[in-house]
Amino acid sequence: MPIQAFSIKGALPDEPGYFDPIQIEQALLNLIKNSREAGSDSENIELEVSTDILGQKLVLSDRGCGMSEKVLEQALLPFFSTKEQGVGLGLALCREIIDAHDGYIQLLNRPGGGLQICLWLPWKNNKN
Repeated sequence: MPIQAFSIKGALPDEPGYFDPIQIEQALLNLIKNSREAGSDSENIELEVSTDILGQKLVLSDRGCGMSEKVLEQALLPFFSTKEQGVGLGLALCREIIDAHDGYIQLLNRPGGGLQICLWLPWKNNKN
């Protein structure tokens, strides 16, 4: 699959991220690929990165077809797929990567269509 374009929304934070860059890159690549396969044009895929005192938040938004409530409940489970040729590992791998960083992933339908995927990663020294 060719490299997929997306846009950065807003300014990037000055603080460095505390995560495995290869793993987070893999998670983002899976999410962008899913956005494109869900029908979102590249110009409608946006990544917004923000920080607060507790951690870092990466929000990927698209204007694809979104997900039904039933699919949202199961989308992060291994081997669950709505794609004819899908094996159901992309979103499950994203969840595993974020879990390994003591973070969380949340999938939400957007008003007007599409999906918003929130990845939250705690600061390295913020173990609860």
